[in-house]
Amino acid sequence: HFDTPIALIKKYGGWKDRRMVDAYVHYCEVLFDRYKGKVKYWLTFNEINMVLHLPFVAAGVVIEEGEEEEQVKYTAAHHQLLASAYAVQAGHRINTNFQIGCMLAAGQTYPYTCAPEDVWEAMKKDREGYSLIDVQMRGAYPPYLLKELERKGITLPMKEGDAKILKAYPVDFLAISYYASRLTSADKELVKQTTGGNVFATMRNPHLKASEWGWQIDPLGLRITLNSLYD
Repeated sequence: HFDTPIALIKKYGGWKDRRMVDAYVHYCEVLFDRYKGKVKYWLTFNEINMVLHLPFVAAGVVIEEGEEEEQVKYTAAHHQLLASAYAVQAGHRINTNFQIGCMLAAGQTYPYTCAPEDVWEAMKKDREGYSLIDVQMRGAYPPYLLKELERKGITLPMKEGDAKILKAYPVDFLAISYYASRLTSADKELVKQTTGGNVFATMRNPHLKASEWGWQIDPLGLRITLNSLYD
């Protein structure tokens, strides 16, 4: 699940440090070897997109004073993506029958209205979710993410050989968690009117009921999300 050892958070600063990659791959090799005759399906990282939303929970990352938050998050994400690829390499070496997947906190984002600005805002939200699993599944950073990082002045800590390992060892399958759909608008005031959600607070959808926690109940949203990811 979300388990960055506190000792490594103190020693390295969590996944913002590249040394976490080797530590993680060693951990994977121990598990792969121990359970190679008992477990077939593996997930490298739980809800990998959470590094962009809950950096401490998902990556043991504390944003220090003076650090550029987005830069730190994407640095940690790059290290996790590398670790995922190396884990696939190790797993397939230890047992060729292993199926090693990635994991997304999923939930389709709906536009508040059919205004093109709202539709575009919803598309951007979905792309943010897809961006890291695109790397894990396709073996390369998608152009839309690279362009967005360029606009923000964020530099990925890409070293020689990184692109090659990402391309060589994509995951075998995609897994998701789905709690609810989301709703967004280009109207900055309107979008502040939110209801509860698991990490993702969202606009209240008038067409959906909500639980006592405020989480909106959308079973058809699961179908929509699955079809969007499949496509």
